[in-house]
Amino acid sequence: MVIAAVLFFVVFVTVLVCVGLGFSYFRSKQKQQIRSMLHKAEATQVEQRTELLRPADVEDMLSRLLRRFQFMDRLDLILEQSGKNWSASKLLVISFITLCIGLLVGMKVRFMLPPSLTMMLFGSVGGLIPLLLVLRKRAKSMRDFEEQFPEALDFLSRSMRAGHGFSVALEMLSADSPDPLGSAFRRISNDLQLGSSLEVALGKLVVLVPLVDVRFFVSSVLLQQETGGNLGEILSKLAFIIRERFRLKGQVKAASAHGRITGLVLVLMPIAVTAIMSVTSPEYLRELAADHVGRIMIYGAIGGQILGFFVIRKITNIKV
Repeated sequence: MVIAAVLFFVVFVTVLVCVGLGFSYFRSKQKQQIRSMLHKAEATQVEQRTELLRPADVEDMLSRLLRRFQFMDRLDLILEQSGKNWSASKLLVISFITLCIGLLVGMKVRFMLPPSLTMMLFGSVGGLIPLLLVLRKRAKSMRDFEEQFPEALDFLSRSMRAGHGFSVALEMLSADSPDPLGSAFRRISNDLQLGSSLEVALGKLVVLVPLVDVRFFVSSVLLQQETGGNLGEILSKLAFIIRERFRLKGQVKAASAHGRITGLVLVLMPIAVTAIMSVTSPEYLRELAADHVGRIMIYGAIGGQILGFFVIRKITNIKV
C-alpha cells in the first residue's frame, strides 16, 4: 500500500513537471521567434547582446521560489562556467525527473539491499546524474581554457608590442579565440566598452574562471596599471611560466600513471567479482543478503569501497 502511494505521488509529480517543462519549451520557442523577427528587422546581432546581458525573463513561480535559497547563485555560476545555457531551476527540475525515474527503477530492481534502500540508492544516483554531467562539462571547459591561456597571453603581448592598447588587444583576442576562452574575454571587452573599470571587469573573470593562472594574470595587469612597466614583457614571461608548469604536470602525470591504473583495478575488481557471482552463483549472494550479518558486511564493503576510492584518488592526484 505504501509503495503504491509513493508510486502514485512520483507519477503525479513527474507528469506535473513534464507539463511545466513543455509550457516553458513552447514559451521559449515563441521568444526565439520574436528575437529572430527583431534580428531581421534591425539587422543587428541580437544573440550577442543577449549573451552579454544574460536575459532577465519573467521567471515562473518555481524559479521565483527557488531564488530565495542561496545555493541557486552557486548553481547559476557552475552552469555558466560549464557553458550550459540552462538556468538553475531547469537543472533542479531535470534532476527531480531523473530522481523519480531512479525511484521507479529501484522499485522494480531486485538488489541485495532492502527495497527501501534500493529505491533510495537508485533515486540518489538518478538525481545526481544531471549535476555530475554539468560538473564534468565544467571541468572540461576549465581544462580547455587552461590549455588556451598561454597562447592568449602571447597574443596580448604581441598585440601590445605592435602598438595596440590593452582594451583593443582584448577585443581582438575575444574575436579570434575559440570558446571557452573567447567568450570569457569577450565579456571583459564588452564590460569595458559599457563603462566598467578594468578592476571590476577582471574581477568578474576571476569569479568566472577560478584558475591560479588567471589570478596571476589579473594581478599582473592591475599591478602594472598602478606602478607602470612593460606589460607585454610581463605577459610573455607569464605565458612561459605556465607552459613550463604544463610540462612539469605532464611529467608528474606520466610518473603517477602506474598508481592510478592500480587504484582503478582495485576499485573495479570487487564490482566485477560481484557481477560475475550474481550470474554464475546467485545463491551465494542471496544467502549473504538474507542474513543480518551478511547485510552488515555488504554495507561495510560498499562503504569501504567508496572510502578507498577517495583515498586512492587523493594519493594519485598530485597537483602541480
